[in-house]
Amino acid sequence: MRLKVMTLNVWGYNGDWERRRGLIGELLQREQPDVVGLQEVCDWRRFNAEGDHQLHQLARLAGYPFSHFQPAYRCPDKMLGQGILSHHPLVAVACLPFPQDPNDPKDTEDRVAVWTQVAMPDGIVEIAVTHLSLSPMARERSVRRLVDWLWRRSDAPKILMGDLNDAPNSPTLRFLLCEATPPLADAWALAHPDEHGFTFPSHAPQHRIDYVLFAPPDAFVVDDIHLVGDTHDANGTYPSDHLGIVAVLRIIA
Repeated sequence: MRLKVMTLNVWGYNGDWERRRGLIGELLQREQPDVVGLQEVCDWRRFNAEGDHQLHQLARLAGYPFSHFQPAYRCPDKMLGQGILSHHPLVAVACLPFPQDPNDPKDTEDRVAVWTQVAMPDGIVEIAVTHLSLSPMARERSVRRLVDWLWRRSDAPKILMGDLNDAPNSPTLRFLLCEATPPLADAWALAHPDEHGFTFPSHAPQHRIDYVLFAPPDAFVVDDIHLVGDTHDANGTYPSDHLGIVAVLRIIA
């Protein structure tokens, strides 16, 4: 079974959302991922009608019949969190909150991971999407909780994607790729070991902080992985402040 996934931090309503929304929609229509994990998805009454948040807008624009919005941050007129778009039914969904630590000045926002089971034509695939804190301590704490939580849900192979806000040689990634049981594999590093794969900022990428990971390492083969959103329109607008990642994974477990 082959699965095409995409991850992108959509940058909320920052910049020219109307223009960026069209550019993200074009990416989705061109790439046609089976499942899309989006970060910084916003529902804000200042910019959208009640319930018509960014995920619903993109689902309509790109023709995705299944979606799930998982807020991490909530206030009366604004919510911010992760979103999943899918061409296939989401038969189960759960979330793991990462509340901010009031004693950590760098941990300024509540965060969340969302997990889903996707009913592909040839079977169920488990996918998780997250956006980690700007605090190094919070990131390390969160990924340890996340890995434990994911494997408590089931022992099926899993894909984890999102904005991890950390470099490949960081303690956060070292835990995920080397210390976790089982370790996760980095799809970009497997397919392009000699390429940096920078994803941020989109206009001049110099940091790799967005990832497609999977576990166990022998459960998937990376048939293709590439960056998207690296060109601007005639007005100099990029789809987001991050580049997206599109990966084609073949399930062999």
